[in-house]
Amino acid sequence: MPSRRHMLHLLAGAAVAGPARAAPRQDLAAWLATHAAPVRSLDFADEDFSDLAPLGAAIGAARVVQLGEPSHGAGTCFAAKARIVRYLHQRHGFDVLVWESGLYDVALADAAMDGTDDAMTAARRGIFTLWSMSAEVKPLFEYIKASRSGLHPLAMAGFDMQVTADGSRARFAEDLRDFTWGARDGALRTQAGALAEQAIGARDRLYAGKFSSPADFEALAAAADGLRALVAGRGGDFARDPLDVAFMDRCIANMRDDAALRLEAAKGPTTAARESRRDAWNAANLRWLLEAKYPGRKAIVWAHDVHVMNGFYDASFRSVHHKQQPGDMKTTGVFMHDWLGRDVYTLGMTTFAGEDGFAMGGPATVIAPAQDGSVEACLHGLGHAYAFVDLRADAGDPGNPMRAAQSIRLPKYDSNRIADAGRIYDGLVYIDRMARATRA
Repeated sequence: MPSRRHMLHLLAGAAVAGPARAAPRQDLAAWLATHAAPVRSLDFADEDFSDLAPLGAAIGAARVVQLGEPSHGAGTCFAAKARIVRYLHQRHGFDVLVWESGLYDVALADAAMDGTDDAMTAARRGIFTLWSMSAEVKPLFEYIKASRSGLHPLAMAGFDMQVTADGSRARFAEDLRDFTWGARDGALRTQAGALAEQAIGARDRLYAGKFSSPADFEALAAAADGLRALVAGRGGDFARDPLDVAFMDRCIANMRDDAALRLEAAKGPTTAARESRRDAWNAANLRWLLEAKYPGRKAIVWAHDVHVMNGFYDASFRSVHHKQQPGDMKTTGVFMHDWLGRDVYTLGMTTFAGEDGFAMGGPATVIAPAQDGSVEACLHGLGHAYAFVDLRADAGDPGNPMRAAQSIRLPKYDSNRIADAGRIYDGLVYIDRMARATRA
């Protein structure tokens, strides 16, 4: 029989979801009573940020903060995230907000914030309507637009390889033509222009045919790869700033990758393998943004709990693993953690009970009360409407009950048994009663 020490070693390296021993409830409740910092308000207009000071202290010198959400219909989460963004911008110098929305699309939305559009119209030019039509996020968009006339503007970017807004695909076709026509050399202009037309035409046919033609995808992929080869070899011959050339290169890659994802999606339900490819492409976009477009600047990432977690999602999209198992989805958060280490601080968000629903409309989904003995039930018992729990500070303490398997609602509303939750998220934002997102 293995020694107790050996068994603890096996537990630390095992899958997060598994038959690990749970710590006694009273230990967990006592630990949370000490470590949960109440959050007074989610009101965006509330600028008394003293209740968020424990969060700021936990983030410390991290350059990137990732803000998750258990669902894209979690309206109270949106409100919490919006106020946290304002706090980090005003008090800690974070000045780039990176959305789980298209790299090219959000660039359009960001530019529109400097124009005559109202804030919500500008946001909808690039950001998923999940957020850009949400009343809970509206104050944040208005704040971003207002910041553009101040001394400390808040920039927006997108890290998703997908097309995420109406009209952006047609606008990209125009920009791609302008890019190739701007080549200084006539032969290069002709070659690049022909490849651009091949890519645009094949993409249009794919969308019109609902991605039923592998041959059109092959034509698109060949044209995109050809364009990227020209950019790699002769980027200086295009009449653009080097950063603009690099941005166009990433957008061309995203055009190909978005089509590949949609072609596979047309075949049936999503798979962990497909989501892994998306998150790998998205991680590459995010790294490019942080290294090339915004070097040295402090950024906030707005996305789903799944994408930001430093863990692997199993093929059933149910269990979370510390180490990748066959068939698991590798998340963007794993790439970020491997790259940045403690320079990234990731917040997962969870709730005791409530409702969930998309801002665009549709029925609400009831979130049943969390099970007895869970992290959420213990926080509910403490009477917190909202709270922040720093999981990083005591992550190495063997007496920390969060190192044993605990029932917790991460990364969605399903209850999972997760050991060492501090290896998956650096901190938690707890919402006692979730309200659905509402339309602005």
